[in-house]
Amino acid sequence: MFYDCIVVGAGPAGSTAAKILSQCGYKVLIIDSKAFPRVKLCGGCVSAKIIDYIPNIGDLSEKIAFKAILSYKKSACLSIESTEPFAYFVDRKVFDNYLLESAVKSGCKFENEKLIALSYDDTMIEVYTSKNHYKSKYLIGADGANSTVRKILHIKPKFTIKTLQGKSNTLIDYINVDIGFGKINYYWSFPQNQACGIASPKKNINKLFYKYYKTDDVFDVKGYFIPIAFSKNNLGKSNILLVGDAACLADPFSLEGIYNAIYSAHLAAASILSFPKNPYEAYVCLASKILEGNKYSYYISQIVAKFPYFVFSKLSKGNESVLADYLKGAKSSKDLFWLLLKNLYKKTIK
Repeated sequence: MFYDCIVVGAGPAGSTAAKILSQCGYKVLIIDSKAFPRVKLCGGCVSAKIIDYIPNIGDLSEKIAFKAILSYKKSACLSIESTEPFAYFVDRKVFDNYLLESAVKSGCKFENEKLIALSYDDTMIEVYTSKNHYKSKYLIGADGANSTVRKILHIKPKFTIKTLQGKSNTLIDYINVDIGFGKINYYWSFPQNQACGIASPKKNINKLFYKYYKTDDVFDVKGYFIPIAFSKNNLGKSNILLVGDAACLADPFSLEGIYNAIYSAHLAAASILSFPKNPYEAYVCLASKILEGNKYSYYISQIVAKFPYFVFSKLSKGNESVLADYLKGAKSSKDLFWLLLKNLYKKTIK
């Protein structure tokens, strides 16, 4: 059976790309190894700037954060508040299913099938699943952090971040990020579902998690990893484009992945529609903004890891508005990086 485009993965990125292409008259198939709606382990935090792509995000959210607290080793705190949202929090089971249903209503077909293998050249892609054999002109790999499409293309992330996420008996109505613990990226607590967690490039973080959170205060603890890269080589090959976590596009500092997943899906669909003869090259050009932003986010993460108190103190002394604008999407990771680097330079020459 032939399709103009096959999308592997029915998460936010896959459903978004499939919907756009279907609306433009393409015959599109989405395949996913999971039946929907399905449970997805995720903090559910979505950057406030997602409203550019999902205007009704407020209606889809379970919680909206107007307050954020940056902590240093559980003690010193910088609290910022805004009349505009810092972030939206969604239930991934509900949110992802909504996006998939929107794509199907736009004309694409969904099948609960597992990708087994691919064969491809510049003119045709053959897709072998657990149930069928398909052919298509284009393929979008949107199958998440453990992407089968990425592995078939022999593409690897630059590095991975391990995350442990649980639920806390302590209820909060704000975002809390705690830094200052060596090579650990941060500890975090979200207002939705009592979610709390740890993010770190270290392999064994279980002891660190339970050392920080009281054992009797957390439950339902589970782990997952986030692949990170900011190279055009991670965006695919030829007529196969990777989006979202499949392309390792989660922000290396905040580790939020939903916004870049949906953003990259728009860019991948636009590349196929506008440059059908060479969508990969077009996608590389269009996605350069994401790659640049992630590069600066990685630099920020390194500064925070090596100089956590410096970062905390600088953001606490007259730069609160910069952090607020960064969270709202009004300032970029590049803006925040240069602010920190400028102040770090001043510190080193004193």
